[in-house]
Amino acid sequence: MKLTCYLTLFLLLAISAPSFCQNSDKEYFITLNGNLYLPVQNPDKGVFPILWYDKETDPKLLIGGMGAGFTIFKPTTIRNLKLKGQANLSRYTYWDEPMILIDENNNPREPFLASSSDFTIGATGTAHYAFAEKFSVGTGLGAQVMLFSLSRLPETEHSDKSIRRNRHYKPLVPILPLELSYKAQATLFNLRYEHGLINRIRGDLKNYRTDNYGLLIFEIGVRM
Repeated sequence: MKLTCYLTLFLLLAISAPSFCQNSDKEYFITLNGNLYLPVQNPDKGVFPILWYDKETDPKLLIGGMGAGFTIFKPTTIRNLKLKGQANLSRYTYWDEPMILIDENNNPREPFLASSSDFTIGATGTAHYAFAEKFSVGTGLGAQVMLFSLSRLPETEHSDKSIRRNRHYKPLVPILPLELSYKAQATLFNLRYEHGLINRIRGDLKNYRTDNYGLLIFEIGVRM
């Protein structure tokens, strides 16, 4: 039910957003992004590439974080200052903590390096200052809403590789965004770092585990 509500809200925002463009002082962009999940204070997790080929991994073709969304710029009465709002539906992928496997003789095998993916709705509101004709920098506040998180399990003699649902993450994490934008006549290029402000582990597990993270997001947008 919560997942349906979150997706409905995101779709309503996306459908209604073009109406903002009828006002000439607003600028609206549809965006696509590639992203990197950056673990903080958790050396057991690793950065998963956006797109890479590695013959030592399974699968060999690695496809990481990506997403889509929309962005709105609105001018203010202060010269060179604009307000920016954005929302996106994204997948963030990372190498999870290695799993120690035991063989049939109870001897430890090589650690299994599993990948995990979080599917989220993210939104930020920022104030942008234009320090050049087409460049601006901005910061503000935002949040990541977790829809669901999945991990890949190793193959055993009883089952093939399978997918596990992660349920130990909080449904909402506030974030601090910092971004650099280049806005041309018809396109938008945006580089944004989002820092999670709290430990995202919930329940009793949070008493002895800390899992903070940052996101590095590369966006390209088309003006509507």
